[in-house]
Amino acid sequence: MNFIVSFVQCVCEKSSSSVSGKATYHEEMASRLLLSLLAISASALAADPNFVILFADDLGYGDLSVAGHPTIRTPNIDKIAAEGIRFTQWYSAFHVCSPSRAAMLTGRLPIRSGCAGSGPTGGVFPETAAGGLPLNETTFADLLKKDGYATAAVGKWHLGQREMFLPTNRGFDEYFGLPYSDDMGASAWTSMHNGVPLPLLHNTTVIEQPANLGTLTQRYADFSSDFIQRNKDNKFVLYMAFSHVHTPNFVSKKFCNTSIRGRFGDADTEMDDAVGQIMTALKDNGVDNNTLVFFTSDNGPWLIKRLEGGSAGLLFEGKTTTWEGGVREPGLARWPGRIDAGRISSEVVTTYDIFPTMLKLAGVDLPSDRVIDGKDMSPVLFNDDGKSAHDCLFIYKGTPNTKMTGLWAIRCGAYKAHYITNTHLNTTAVMHDPPLLFQIERDPSEQYSISSDSDEYKEAMAKITSAKEEHEKSLTQVPNQMAMGSKDEYKLCCDPDSKKKYPDYPECTCNPDNWHAWTCDA
Repeated sequence: MNFIVSFVQCVCEKSSSSVSGKATYHEEMASRLLLSLLAISASALAADPNFVILFADDLGYGDLSVAGHPTIRTPNIDKIAAEGIRFTQWYSAFHVCSPSRAAMLTGRLPIRSGCAGSGPTGGVFPETAAGGLPLNETTFADLLKKDGYATAAVGKWHLGQREMFLPTNRGFDEYFGLPYSDDMGASAWTSMHNGVPLPLLHNTTVIEQPANLGTLTQRYADFSSDFIQRNKDNKFVLYMAFSHVHTPNFVSKKFCNTSIRGRFGDADTEMDDAVGQIMTALKDNGVDNNTLVFFTSDNGPWLIKRLEGGSAGLLFEGKTTTWEGGVREPGLARWPGRIDAGRISSEVVTTYDIFPTMLKLAGVDLPSDRVIDGKDMSPVLFNDDGKSAHDCLFIYKGTPNTKMTGLWAIRCGAYKAHYITNTHLNTTAVMHDPPLLFQIERDPSEQYSISSDSDEYKEAMAKITSAKEEHEKSLTQVPNQMAMGSKDEYKLCCDPDSKKKYPDYPECTCNPDNWHAWTCDA
């Protein structure tokens, strides 16, 4: 916009130095040109943006080269950061997969939807789950689809595998991906005896079982790029939920043994390559400048997997804990012409802020019949001095019961209180009375707790306690989706009679060759 104004001013100045009669004519033409260009520019700014959400699985705070990892290379993800904004205090809603995804899609803490786990320490939906993201919950895809957006989900879902819970019944026009984690079904990368063969779905139909993981990420990229091409003249939402870098760290031949970080690095690099292909598709189809792209992860690194898992960098702990390493994630946003390039923000934002932010930018009203925990992050995205709308973040370990609360930690401002803690190696809950308190901006590694006798502790805890009481008043009891258990009849199966065709392979085998598909050997 500034370039346009400067250009027209230049034309006017040159015109004024010409013959007076011609100067008047040129000034008039320049004025008309300015008005036309301003109208075009205003129209472009008013157009509803497209949205792309690039969502990693189990990616730690320190697992990108832009975050300083010494041996992993992620140039395409790094480029998103260079051309947009990188958040250093971006939080997930939860420390494991299903609850965090429920929050991102609905803008609500998973405790409100019944997706915080079947017990006090959380959990995820199994491959034969009876429950899923409740049908009375509203996803951003539901609302944006009603507003005329084309919507697609690609990759890992993990919010219920029964047909009623799958993406095409939750606001998405199209779905292509795995209904749950890549280790929750048997494949050439796990074991033929690791439960039901891993299914690959297109919409609600199993199209491959077991899935060929060695080709999966490229198929994710191809489907995403095709969706962008098909909808370049429409407004669209693409939710690309990678299966990387969850174990097993499958990769294609192209990336096998290419990273000095090992198989985890191979998988991270393959995901980065797919990100690059999707970003190229935006540019090639002329929609790059009107697309807001988010990149983040569902939860922290799976530390019990040792070298097969990732790293939280300087943050303490990882997945399955409420320490910073379990819930603070990489977070990037990019929108050319709207978000200034190369910015780094330490404002507190969350994955469940994506929901209200997209609706705000699309001009769609938030649901008024429920609590929305996410906040519109537009002020932070578009203004150097923009401030987070969050006063406090409520960090759950699971669903409350009579023995212990599911609310294990709270962050308010620069302070974080831990009421209960555990570690990935010692899962036994340790209750803290008085609570542990950290000044999280000065001590992001949570190494030095503040003395409970200090004035600083008393002042900070007074605010946190007040916020906790108000938050708990806003909760209503809802059916616990994960406590509904599972049944074998709910498994996804391409052919229950497959044993008659392929007696040497497990039930639900429709692609026997995939049991012998290529895998990457170290």
